[in-house]
Amino acid sequence: MACTLDSFPMEVLHMIFDYLSPMDLLQAFDSMSSYIDTILHSYSHIRLSCKAMNKSTFYFICERIHPEQLQCLTLSDDEHTPGQIKLFMSLVPLIHCMNLELINMIHIDNVNMLCLILSHLEDHPRIRSLIVSDCCIEISKNNSRYITKVFTSLSSLKYLTFMNSATLATLQQPLLKLTHFKILSCSWTDLKIIFQWVPNLVSLHIIVPFSQTSYMIDYIPLNLSSLVLELQRWTLFSEVENLLSLTKSLKRFILETNGELALLDAKRWEKLIKTNLPQLTEFALNITPEENNLTGDDVLTPFQNPFWTNEKHFQMACLISSETQSCAKLFSVPHFAPSDAWYPPIDNFINYSITPCAFDGNCKKLRVHNLPAPVLILSPYKHIRTLSVECNIDNIDQLMQIISLSSIRHLIFPSVIQSFALYDILLAAPNIRQVTVHYRALAQFIGWLSKDQNRCEQIRELYVQCALTGNDIDLLSKRLPKLEYISSHVKERDDIFHILNEFHELKSATIHFNNMLKKTWTTIVEYLQENNICTDGTYCLQPYLLCVWIDEENKEMK
Repeated sequence: MACTLDSFPMEVLHMIFDYLSPMDLLQAFDSMSSYIDTILHSYSHIRLSCKAMNKSTFYFICERIHPEQLQCLTLSDDEHTPGQIKLFMSLVPLIHCMNLELINMIHIDNVNMLCLILSHLEDHPRIRSLIVSDCCIEISKNNSRYITKVFTSLSSLKYLTFMNSATLATLQQPLLKLTHFKILSCSWTDLKIIFQWVPNLVSLHIIVPFSQTSYMIDYIPLNLSSLVLELQRWTLFSEVENLLSLTKSLKRFILETNGELALLDAKRWEKLIKTNLPQLTEFALNITPEENNLTGDDVLTPFQNPFWTNEKHFQMACLISSETQSCAKLFSVPHFAPSDAWYPPIDNFINYSITPCAFDGNCKKLRVHNLPAPVLILSPYKHIRTLSVECNIDNIDQLMQIISLSSIRHLIFPSVIQSFALYDILLAAPNIRQVTVHYRALAQFIGWLSKDQNRCEQIRELYVQCALTGNDIDLLSKRLPKLEYISSHVKERDDIFHILNEFHELKSATIHFNNMLKKTWTTIVEYLQENNICTDGTYCLQPYLLCVWIDEENKEMK
């Protein structure tokens, strides 16, 4: 059947497709006409992220997409979508995704599945970026060798993020195209081996766990221009000096660690930069030093000379202990400016800078533990996304004086609060989608909901850090009718079924058991299948935990 768009050339339609999400693209154009179908099937720039995706949307896309259309793909087996990666593999033949340039696998928990996916990518000519993150799996030597063999077969691989260095240390051939490398758990011994196989490395970001010992590196790829180090172990300045003596081409250096007082020495950093890092243009530190008697001025004044302020334009600040008036942390701004804050500011620590610095500009989380009058800040926080309420709030105007409520996405109740204008806040903060209730605050939260017949339809995610009773579940399902995800604890097996049945819009759930329910695993699995809650194996069942990705359409048919 012909349509008006049949007169549009392919190039124009492809430009239109670039602005649409995969779901919108397929809903709007699939099966519109034979001409449009031909143009759509020739479009190979679909960027598909399945993270936190509803299962009905997932099936809709997977059943209509052609493997050759995929350019970027993100899959996740996290608590919102357990089993998603295996399900995708059963629906879309990854081996036929010949235009794929980026693949991101999040929370994959099965090494055999990882190896299977990589086997479908072996010798792929266009893969430029490969990410395997948020994983806690053990990989044998044989599997490690296979994984690195696949990496070396990817002739276009330029960006690689991987979970550990032990696997990468089994490389036996160079990754000649690789320029950007991130290792989420890295040992110095492994890194020394890895460096031999990445001669063209430009950017390196590593996280070194606490268990690692001192490091002695004698070679770094010559073209390395960006180095980010997150060191969880104690660090000496001499170790940093030794490392940076090998990086003459470095333009960007970011260091986050704890260590000796010498790491606060501006003159020593200046000498190091002038001697070893002549091309440096970006520099940021986040140093937690050993206990000391240095004041903020002691640490920061040496950072005020022309080298730091005029030549490099690097600005430093300190976190000062109010009790000892000493430096508890040295950090660069804006790079390591605090992302969370207290209101009113707590007395224990204060942020301090010699030159004017807007510490609040980077704040995304605010913990309110009191609302004294008058207001203690000049202007409200404008970019807070997470609000933690730890005091009574009787009047919404109190809160609006310190924060722009429209920016809030996540509301947290960490402790007992006697008085709180819940519905007033939800009305004034229409973008709140997520609520977290700590165990001490559940009774109050349930009480607030029960006092009013209003329904909180904007809330989509609820995290409860204690056990819900049957009555709690009944009330929450009535007051939060649009809930799509819940994470909670239960005491009884039947409460699991109660949660899965009462929240009619639920897309996924994470349910923690207070008692091990291993003996009833079969019963739970049968219930999921027989009640059309999860019929395709997309769940994770452990002795104290159930994560389930819910069959929405089947559930509606019950």
